[in-house]
Amino acid sequence: MKKIIIINFFVVVGIILTLEALIRIFNIVGLQGYDKQAFYSEHGITFSKPNNTFKVFGIKSKTDINGFRIPLQNYLYDNRKNSILILGDSVTYGVGVKEKDTFVGILRNRLIKNNLYNTAIFGHNIESYLYIIKKNNKKFSNEINQIVIFLCLNDIVSYQGAVFEKKSKKKNENNNFQKNILNNTFALKINIFLRERSGLFVLFKNLLTDPVERHYNYMRELYESEKNLVKFKNTISEISNFAKKNNIKYKYVLLPYAHQIINNCEKKFLKPQEIIKEIFDRENLFLNDYTNDFCKISNNKDLFLKYDPVHLSKYGHKYVSDLLIEDEIFN
Repeated sequence: MKKIIIINFFVVVGIILTLEALIRIFNIVGLQGYDKQAFYSEHGITFSKPNNTFKVFGIKSKTDINGFRIPLQNYLYDNRKNSILILGDSVTYGVGVKEKDTFVGILRNRLIKNNLYNTAIFGHNIESYLYIIKKNNKKFSNEINQIVIFLCLNDIVSYQGAVFEKKSKKKNENNNFQKNILNNTFALKINIFLRERSGLFVLFKNLLTDPVERHYNYMRELYESEKNLVKFKNTISEISNFAKKNNIKYKYVLLPYAHQIINNCEKKFLKPQEIIKEIFDRENLFLNDYTNDFCKISNNKDLFLKYDPVHLSKYGHKYVSDLLIEDEIFN
């Protein structure tokens, strides 16, 4: 009996290791998580530590003296050039993708007129952008001549951090189960440990919880709150006023959620974009919304990381870089 148990144990372990290897070899799903020691908080806003190398979603990342993401090898800014300040969250940071394959990394090689300062970090929201703009305008004085802000639907969230680890207000059985897990410190630590090291765990977690739809539904509900919308609108106004006062050009680009795209941009899924556009229209601001651009290509599911609600794949970053160049966003 003891021998059978030992044999079965090693068989199970062997199957798990084989599946883990296959998932990594065929890139079925990427690892998640990041090194918390690589970041710090200032005024409740997350920043990368300067001159640092660390991993995010299993991909090695590097920061410059300012804490901005840069290429891994021998990269230097040109002090003779003006600079463009890029703001965004984890999508613009490019989690799960090598820096050279992110849309910012691609544009570094295709645009030689300006330095690109990528300030993006996961957890940033619209209020973060206002603080970062003011901080860097003071720091770089007249060097920055343009700001490009990449918006996602989660920029309306009123707090920073790993948004989807917050408790949901929905009172159904599944959400109560998730809430209990999240409130369990030990379970949360196990979750973080496994998602950073096991592709098999990440795959099963995604298959069981359907994060693509769940994350979209969570964000959609936030656009039903008048309080959220007023705060979002007021911050947009503050950013515009600050940029105009300091003679800085600024542009906005809106990127969609995967759930909207895989549902062929049906009108019922695009309510958040409609609300954001209404806010921009009232503020007399132009918004480059790439939602329809994502929908019109046949293989649009490939624009996102597998089983991911919002983060772009290597192919998605390339597509966005093409759109940005076509629309002369960085000119």
